Amino acid sequence: MSDYTLPRSTGVRTEQERLALIQGYQDPHTIRHLTGVGVASGWRCLDAGAGAGSITRWLCDRVGASGSVLATDLDTELLDRIEAPNLTVQRHDIRTDPLPDDRFDLVHTRLVLLHVPERAAVLDRLVRTARPGGRIVVGDIDFTTIRLAHHDPIFERFTKIFDTAVRQAGWDPACGPQLPSMLERQGLTGVAAEMVRNYQRGRSAAPAILAMTYQRLRPLVIDCGVTPDEFDHVQALLSDPAVAIDGPALWAAWGTRPVAQLG
Repeated sequence: MSDYTLPRSTGVRTEQERLALIQGYQDPHTIRHLTGVGVASGWRCLDAGAGAGSITRWLCDRVGASGSVLATDLDTELLDRIEAPNLTVQRHDIRTDPLPDDRFDLVHTRLVLLHVPERAAVLDRLVRTARPGGRIVVGDIDFTTIRLAHHDPIFERFTKIFDTAVRQAGWDPACGPQLPSMLERQGLTGVAAEMVRNYQRGRSAAPAILAMTYQRLRPLVIDCGVTPDEFDHVQALLSDPAVAIDGPALWAAWGTRPVAQLG
């Protein structure tokens, strides 16, 4: 869940709150997908870009004493707090640091690929670290689906500038819907995907996550043309229970590394 192309938040407590909101919002969907691909006792798992570690904890419990979990991230401070005998935590840059080939029964990553310009190469490395017959589960979002239920020209201008700003920083804000085809290009079999798009009121989970994410990126979008007043207007909309917000869409895709796919 690490941002590879942007500076880290200077507010540690605020960033932890943002990660906690993301986990609470996305974990039920992610856990459903991991359960669906068959994660079970004894599996060896990689959780790449594990963030605050909620899925890492779930995997440790799921695979039990006979299994193992390797959790990696650029910043392992929160992962280091997890006490599980079957867990190994490793500070790791998914773009450049080595990964073992043909090892894991499950490779999982969420909210990582959209942040790395080298996303195709990163996914290739992740696929190769799965054993033949291993499962790969990836998750990301689609910022381009965000809409208000009512017309608001400032919000619409903001989302266009946000799209431009994060693309310039190396993100792909529309990464989510590309995940199935990315897995298919890697030669995975049985590729399937799910998209969940929620309609929520301001101050609820998705708008609150958006507001905190936008706040973190405030210098970036203002440098690209959003005025401080426009920024404050958008934040007010996202915290107003009278305002309805559609999106962003949550995407997950999964597949199996073919048994014949070695090296």
